[in-house]
Amino acid sequence: QGQGPNQQSLATYCADPNIDVIVLSFVNLFPAQANGFPGLNFGNQCGATVYPGPGYNGVNNATNNNLYQCPAIQHDLYTCRQTSNKKILLSLGGATSTYQLTGATDGTNFANMLWGLFGPRTTTWVNAGKPRPFDYNGVGFAVDGFDLDIEHAPTDGWAGYNALATQLRANYGTASGQAFYLTASPQCVVPDANLKGVLQQGTFDMLFVQYYNTPQCAASTWVANNANYKAGATFNTAGFTFDTWTTWLASTPSKNAKLFIGLLGSAQAGSAASMVTPAQAQSLVSAYYCRSNFAGVSVWEATYAASNVVNGLNFYQNMKKDLNTSSTATALSCVAPAPVSSSSSSSSTLSTSTRTPTPTSTTSTKSTATPTIPVSTNNLCGTKYNTRCQTGQCCSQYGYCGTGTSYCGTGCQNGFGTCT
Repeated sequence: QGQGPNQQSLATYCADPNIDVIVLSFVNLFPAQANGFPGLNFGNQCGATVYPGPGYNGVNNATNNNLYQCPAIQHDLYTCRQTSNKKILLSLGGATSTYQLTGATDGTNFANMLWGLFGPRTTTWVNAGKPRPFDYNGVGFAVDGFDLDIEHAPTDGWAGYNALATQLRANYGTASGQAFYLTASPQCVVPDANLKGVLQQGTFDMLFVQYYNTPQCAASTWVANNANYKAGATFNTAGFTFDTWTTWLASTPSKNAKLFIGLLGSAQAGSAASMVTPAQAQSLVSAYYCRSNFAGVSVWEATYAASNVVNGLNFYQNMKKDLNTSSTATALSCVAPAPVSSSSSSSSTLSTSTRTPTPTSTTSTKSTATPTIPVSTNNLCGTKYNTRCQTGQCCSQYGYCGTGTSYCGTGCQNGFGTCT
């Protein structure tokens, strides 16, 4: 799950109506370091039992087995999928230096291993006796995608990571009935030296940019230079790299990626100098809310954020409040005054990662379908993104394309897909 001290169960975050996306962190070992399987570290959420690895390159060293069995997470993921439309991502990497890929073949094989372990359940995989760490009582659970949080340099010129991203995309294309995402969590410096190569070559749907621990582009630096900012007014970019990331990505396959502003959940979650208050975050959110690729706020880390309470709300709840405030702030160029008579409804969603509770905001308005709205290429839809789903799919109240009651029921956005 996450890495915070004494963290609550995954069920706690699944049950929180403020949360939209949960990022499980981390897969902190890759097959070469974990006896042929990936290694998991979800803090206090797993037991001591591991799945025996198949070995790597002909060597089977059981002391390197690190694919832990996590019964509590299995149960909570099952419940979460049954009771909510939350997206579950699995993050690869983290701040440790224990993981590495070596070459394209290694990356391709790792992608296929991740897909077999954590993607859609298949009889071929199960009948071969291979583990499914997130399935519960024989019911398959597939994560909604994978996040690259690579925080040390590759040794193969990104050949492994490029192959990993390419093969994951290929595997996504073989599945139906569920949208899959490829995301990354770069540092705020553009480009991130540890992700540059794969971001140049791969197609990413979302970036959770870490605007903390790096003073020259930290959110706190922006706040210090815009102490008197008012919604809709001009501001000093002060080294803040949201627009720089947009420009850099424009020449890559990820030119349509949505960007999240990454913040610390509390002063204990990273460099205390990087911390911003909810009121300060409100200014930053307002400043960038109307950017077409703005997707919300990502927060490191769930446990720390939950313990940081201001005015009765924890940090990620305050982020949702900030996003809601911006969604109705008519001083912003993209927010229209509410009509006197309307059937529209709006919602804000908070993506919370158990690595990083991650808030996002969407404003949904029912409208008549119009063929001039472009079809989504990344499964994001609705008024916020001005894209519609493919034929036969619904656009959920949270701005995702899919089928079933979670997408087509309450809050479904008419005009951006099929609603039933």
